[in-house]
Amino acid sequence: MRRWLRTVGYYRLSAYWLPLELPPKMGQTRSKQFPPNTPFSDIVDIYVFDRKLRLLVIEAVDRFEIAVRARWTNLLSLAHGSHAHANARNFHDGFEHARMFAKIAKTAEDSSEVFVEHYLKKYSDPFVPSLWHVTELMTLGELSFWVKATADNRMKDVLAKDLGLPNKEVLEGTLQLLSYVRNICAHHSRLWNRKTVKRAPNIRQMRSDMDIDRSGSQHQPRNSIYNVLVILARTLKHQSPDTTFPQRVRALVETRSPSQQAAMGFPHDWRERPIWQAQLATKQAWQWLPTVLRRKLGQA
Repeated sequence: MRRWLRTVGYYRLSAYWLPLELPPKMGQTRSKQFPPNTPFSDIVDIYVFDRKLRLLVIEAVDRFEIAVRARWTNLLSLAHGSHAHANARNFHDGFEHARMFAKIAKTAEDSSEVFVEHYLKKYSDPFVPSLWHVTELMTLGELSFWVKATADNRMKDVLAKDLGLPNKEVLEGTLQLLSYVRNICAHHSRLWNRKTVKRAPNIRQMRSDMDIDRSGSQHQPRNSIYNVLVILARTLKHQSPDTTFPQRVRALVETRSPSQQAAMGFPHDWRERPIWQAQLATKQAWQWLPTVLRRKLGQA
């Protein structure tokens, strides 16, 4: 216990033992009391699970982010040239574009990246590197602002469909949500049972997988990590049909108790939802092959 308190810290660990505490008394926010014989290992177990979950999520968000960078850069530069980002006409708000452009120009000026130094040594005009250079210097949050500011809505619809999303509105909402989630992961903050500040977009094609709040007049996805995992699994599946991300999420989440799964927003029938069944079907298909052949292919 002392080692965990020294290396992780009381305050960080307290977020993980909160679900194990007894209910607080009237006027208290937390009881800081536990049921008899509660092992400290239960707290560590949740903490380690959260760390594994963050690693899975950051990997998936990184792949989504790289795809957005590549496809947005390609679409914009093909339509408006290598320095499309320098032209305010390609974006909605001229003043906002000036602010964003000044910031990315400063980032490029201060950068020690080899590809930026190579550009600045070789070219003096335009003074800011090309779109595919500066896009690599943007955070996901900055990239989401640039995509949202893009004036050509048809281009954003094409980008959305390339990523497995229906339209530009869903693309913009997804970028904002994943920027928020990426920041949680990057700062090693608690992820597993967090309620997201922003709800997942209402994506009709994903409703069979999502956990939907049907209590109000407008049925909307709940602001749970489960729905974030659905979006990541669906978009990765669109980009790479052979991705193992859904399979790895399922394997990790199945190490949790039903109550902990519910705390993450997983519906009671989540295993029967299509996205979590897809990998099982692939695995079962291999069982029809002769055992010797499956061993050679690494599927036995």
